[in-house]
Amino acid sequence: MMNPLLREALGAIVRWVLAIGAGYVVKAGIWSEGDALAYTSAAALALVALGWSVWQKYKSRQTLVTALASSTPMTETLAKRRVALGLAPSVTGSADVIPG
Repeated sequence: MMNPLLREALGAIVRWVLAIGAGYVVKAGIWSEGDALAYTSAAALALVALGWSVWQKYKSRQTLVTALASSTPMTETLAKRRVALGLAPSVTGSADVIPG
């Protein structure tokens, strides 16, 4: 689970970046202020959801490669503990190579 403070900070940064972009679009006359608020809110939610999905996939991949890199079979719980301790191998390796 993500740290609540980190989640709030990331949300604030995403909203800030989107608000700047929306300001330029409003200034150019493409959107009204109401449109900018609605679109910015929707985009922020979409980016947070996308980020959360990527994070979940990354953590799942870490658990998988940690279990595959073990010389003996291990439970999913043990693999997750090793990931939490920072003992996971790189997740960016090829699927055709045994992690290690």
